Amino acid sequence: MPGRYLLLTTGGTITSNEGPEGLTPAPDDESLRPVLGSLAIHYDISIRSILNLDSSNIQPEEWQLIARSIDAVRDAYDGIVVTHGTDTMAYTAAMLSYMLRNIKIPVVLTGSQLPIYNPLSDAYGNLRCAFAMAASGIGGVFVAFD
Repeated sequence: MPGRYLLLTTGGTITSNEGPEGLTPAPDDESLRPVLGSLAIHYDISIRSILNLDSSNIQPEEWQLIARSIDAVRDAYDGIVVTHGTDTMAYTAAMLSYMLRNIKIPVVLTGSQLPIYNPLSDAYGNLRCAFAMAASGIGGVFVAFD
């Protein structure tokens, strides 16, 4: 039986859509479902969207929301993957490492340089790497990004 994993989505390029003025946050996380289907062979994945923003607009309030969302379910999952925009992913990971100090499960942030629907996107590889790290059993906050 595969372990239980939560995918928290927060927006970013990975789920963005092409608009007249460039990329815009997608209204939901449905674009991830086809990719997650192939990962479901190895992992029991639940998806929950908590934010939908361009990460360059993230504020401390959003960091608190992400940390609270993780803390509230930490005992229900073997690992948590957070999709996030690339502009501030490192800052969010740093903040979460303090806010979730001593967490016993892996919390892995990932994203992509191109939207998931783009044939050249790094999204699938990054998600695959993130879930592999989430399954490692090593507690802490990590970034999986190729």
